[in-house]
Amino acid sequence: MFSLGPHPIGKKFVIIDRLVGFFFLLLASTWAALVNGQPLFNSDTTAYVRGADFAIVYFLGPKFATAWTQERTLQGVEQRQQHEVPGVKNGGEVGLNSPFDKTVMAGRSIYYGALLYLGHISGHFWLVVFTQAAIFLYLSHTLMIECLRLSFVSFVSVTAITLVATPLSFFISLLMPDVFAGFLILSVVILIEFWNSLKSRHKVILSFIILYSALTHTSHLLLLIWLVSIFAIISFLVGRNAKSRGPVRNSLALLLALSLAGIFGELAFSYGVRHTIGADPIRPPFLMARMIADGPGYKFLQENCAKKAYTVCKYIDRLPVSGGEFLWSTSPTNGVFSVADLPTRSALSSEQTSFAIDVFRFDPVGVIANATMDFFHQFFKITLDPFFLNKEALTAFAANLPTSYFNAMTRSRIVMRGSLLQPLGTFYFSTYVVSLLALLLISVSLCSTRSNRKLHSLSLPEWGPMLTVVALAIVSNAAICGILSGAASRYQTRVSWIPLFILGLIAAKYWEARNSTVESETRLPR
Repeated sequence: MFSLGPHPIGKKFVIIDRLVGFFFLLLASTWAALVNGQPLFNSDTTAYVRGADFAIVYFLGPKFATAWTQERTLQGVEQRQQHEVPGVKNGGEVGLNSPFDKTVMAGRSIYYGALLYLGHISGHFWLVVFTQAAIFLYLSHTLMIECLRLSFVSFVSVTAITLVATPLSFFISLLMPDVFAGFLILSVVILIEFWNSLKSRHKVILSFIILYSALTHTSHLLLLIWLVSIFAIISFLVGRNAKSRGPVRNSLALLLALSLAGIFGELAFSYGVRHTIGADPIRPPFLMARMIADGPGYKFLQENCAKKAYTVCKYIDRLPVSGGEFLWSTSPTNGVFSVADLPTRSALSSEQTSFAIDVFRFDPVGVIANATMDFFHQFFKITLDPFFLNKEALTAFAANLPTSYFNAMTRSRIVMRGSLLQPLGTFYFSTYVVSLLALLLISVSLCSTRSNRKLHSLSLPEWGPMLTVVALAIVSNAAICGILSGAASRYQTRVSWIPLFILGLIAAKYWEARNSTVESETRLPR
């Protein structure tokens, strides 16, 4: 008897084809790092690596020192082992991250630093790049194949187009947690909209991705908390039928638990720092710097320093300056936070909330107007400028990178070429804006032409909520980053790939539904 089932040889060819497709997409995901010759560094990368490196050397001893271990760390470990009290030696300056001087800066996630540390000891950070690429491919495959029931061809096509037409590969190749903001958004979308379509193992994996993404950066945790809050409010106000109420309640409960776990992770880091060095981590006063740079904060200081004893009043002769100069400049005429001593840094950090409240009371219209402008500035700030290394940046890396990494950086094929990055940034900005406009038009069409048969494939109950969550996430990302710390290229560029990716999903679903309808009609007897 002849078997009518799939032939074993055919199955093998399908498996091979899919493995080849995954391998192709894995390389495509990391094309920026592969072409560049090494993963992409940011000035903050060293702080993430050295935080994890310090923890390993501190607890396990100098024999675990790496190329990232600083001499002062080794000296501090020896002093600790001899029961001496560490501190600033010879009146030297205290760095922003100097654990043995009792200063650790909050916001440099030890959880992401651990991934970078593993990447270093396993081979020049390539493990990090390919791990980030694998997470993206998993999310893309789960959403398209498992949830939307698209074909493997559509999965490869949409993913490849996204990697070519957006800056996603740059962020996958970047040794910074920025790419996890997009991973968090995509994971939340999948959990909210496709709870019933997901197998238990996918729910577990997605939960881990969401939690880890939230732990990699404070802005990610704030984004998660905000999205969960909005989702809960909308679910309560809109309401759903009894059949769908269960999945909504389950996904909301899980996301709430993940948000609480993210908060606990932040508290655990603070407790660990306090237990290790005897002092709390210091969070840079981003909001204070932004409000002073915008104007209302500086006007408040001019009129109230005589009666409000804020620590920043000691530096009013240096103000106003940009937020970046306020926080990071080491110039004695422009810098504030970086050049201050430890007690002053702690005071600036602890006072920024009360300062922001007082400034809002002083000039609410000015604060709201400037915050609105910062939001829009952030929302449309899509460039590759952070990836370009000029002479000044290269000099800074020379002082902070191990020799092997710096030598490879000087031979980079992408980050040293501003003539390449500038037109690429313009192209990515164009795809971001066009994709947003296209999604807006589709949303309007779905609302106004639900009975149109041509749009029947786009009238699935998931599309409306999916577009809503994506829109909320992209807007919230710009609001959180732009308003709380000021507009920066990386913050919105890191999620700028999502609109085109979602647009690709819609196009693929429409195309496959249309082809299926045509095939069905041709098979009907005439």
